[in-house]
Amino acid sequence: MGEQVKINKINIIDHSSPLPYYFQLKELLIEEIKKGRLKPGQQIPSEFKLCEQFIVSRTVVRQAISSLVQNGYLNREKGRGTFVTKPKITENLFQNLTGSYEDMLARV
Repeated sequence: MGEQVKINKINIIDHSSPLPYYFQLKELLIEEIKKGRLKPGQQIPSEFKLCEQFIVSRTVVRQAISSLVQNGYLNREKGRGTFVTKPKITENLFQNLTGSYEDMLARV
């Protein structure tokens, strides 16, 4: 645990887009996580490195990371860095599960 990875250089922030930079960065990081290029337990690059790579301010990077922490994609560990979390089972899954009795009633 603690292996740091680099973000795909193909993904860039569109500085001419009306979308906020933090939102674009957040979406890029989510895409990296969903495609498996950022795996659970891996450390993401430092705020400074993300600022350099995407040519954005530290405020933008912090806002994107904070949003991803709130949404459960990342976890900050004081003095260690920011890491990708393991995917969590969503509540929707449990809300959609039914018992065999309900399944039989639905077929009638």
